[in-house]
Amino acid sequence: MDNEYVLTKDWPGEQERLGLLEAMVDGLSTDAIRAAGVQPGARCLDVGAGSGSIARWLARQVGDPALVVATDVDARLLAPLDAEGVEVLVHDVVVDDFPPQSFDVIHCRSVLEHLVARDEIVGRMLEWLAPDGALVLVDCASFPVASSPDAVYRDAMQAWVDVLALTGTDYDWSRTFPTPLVRHDCRDVGLMLSAPVLRGGSPAARFWSLTLETLRARIVAAELSTDPALDAAQRLLEDPDFWDLAPAFSAAWGRPPR
Repeated sequence: MDNEYVLTKDWPGEQERLGLLEAMVDGLSTDAIRAAGVQPGARCLDVGAGSGSIARWLARQVGDPALVVATDVDARLLAPLDAEGVEVLVHDVVVDDFPPQSFDVIHCRSVLEHLVARDEIVGRMLEWLAPDGALVLVDCASFPVASSPDAVYRDAMQAWVDVLALTGTDYDWSRTFPTPLVRHDCRDVGLMLSAPVLRGGSPAARFWSLTLETLRARIVAAELSTDPALDAAQRLLEDPDFWDLAPAFSAAWGRPPR
């Protein structure tokens, strides 16, 4: 089951879910990329580009969309980028490679958390960078959920963590940032964190509602929760009187070792 990616684009709500993720986390990604350094003319790679929002942003920053490569194992939602001049590749970061020093900036979001070989992949991506290039990692960190005072919300979100753990996902990994980059002797390392406020009925709540729904059958089959319990959580996520913290996102960046 390791590395079985279950949040696939085959699910009818996945495009909406990814758009909500972009709205929730793009600000963290762009702040981290700016902190790491992105200049006009920089060659950029967006790994696991989803539906392309960061690739588009990078194209504007560097001044030429042809300098940006957007990859995903399933690139169907990236097709519009072709017409915009961004290079789109079907690329599996676990097994596919790029020549050394191909890029000046690499952004990788919500990818490595799902991959058992994440530490090895960090090392390979650093090899794809120019000597003064920057690697920016952004992943989900579930830690605010465990302290939620609401058992219905807390238990449903723990079921999300536990069911994806069965496929190799580790939502504790990004809680260790920036250690994965320090371990690879990266220079100029930095760290940012976003812990979105979640209010029932908000876009953030809708994102987590869709995430639970796409995983519902697996959660119930694994006996991690029940349909009635998940229904109760969905009602909370629709209730504007419900307030809590959503899972955090952590961003770390660094430059290759000398």
